[in-house]
Amino acid sequence: MPTGAGKLLTWYIRHRPGETASLLGEICLRARVESDLHPAKVGSLFRRSLTLDSGLDGKTIDTLLDMALPPSAHDHRKR
Repeated sequence: MPTGAGKLLTWYIRHRPGETASLLGEICLRARVESDLHPAKVGSLFRRSLTLDSGLDGKTIDTLLDMALPPSAHDHRKR
């Protein structure tokens, strides 16, 4: 994701945490339907973008993604 998108997502997470799960779920669905990207790939891209651009620590990012992403996208953690 572009840096601006990562920063916008971080703002949204911080200012509208209750809506984050539905937003990330919608992004996963659209990526699957429109670009044939598996949700696990989208989860991985979210993690990478948040790690690089959000200023959040890894544990916080993992916890957030575990709560917000659909189960099919939970393969987002670093190996």
